[in-house]
Amino acid sequence: MKLDYLLKSGVSYGWDLLRSAVEGARSAEQEMHEDTRSLLLGSARTSLASSVAVASLGVVAGYLLSKRKTQKLAGFGALGAVVGFAGGMAWGTRRMTGGMARGAIRKLDATRDAHWLSKHPVDYA
Repeated sequence: MKLDYLLKSGVSYGWDLLRSAVEGARSAEQEMHEDTRSLLLGSARTSLASSVAVASLGVVAGYLLSKRKTQKLAGFGALGAVVGFAGGMAWGTRRMTGGMARGAIRKLDATRDAHWLSKHPVDYA
């Protein structure tokens, strides 16, 4: 087999895997009974509390660890706010993202199985 054929088939298979993963995630999202937009907005609102809490911990850590107080305070506070918000969003949307991941994995497995069967046909006769 030539290298260009192997490269083209590998890239084509990669695109097939990507398409199937996205399709699986979308189908799992559509199967959810909750509105995705309202879920994300609600999770963002509740994430603000964790963002403020971790930002304040970042400010305290910046105060205790640095000699140049003002620059480190702002840096540690901003970093804490980002980490707190990201953690709150991840926790608030865990059911939705988990379902989407399971749907993507299901479609990926089906695509991989079809690819394997095309390369290794099973003859029962």
